Amino acid sequence: MAYGNKVKFHYDVPAYIKQQLAEAAKKLNITATELLSKTIEEEYERIKSEKKLSSTD
Repeated sequence: MAYGNKVKFHYDVPAYIKQQLAEAAKKLNITATELLSKTIEEEYERIKSEKKLSSTD
């Protein structure tokens, strides 16, 4: 489902991951969903930049 420019994925996240996300997000004063989205976006950008660097070699 799309929400504006966001895409909502439906998948099962293990309980221990949910707990870690919730604890980390609480420390950052954001929601676990926001933290997960931010982490995914950062990882996507990292991979894109790695691919760009490897393609110029």
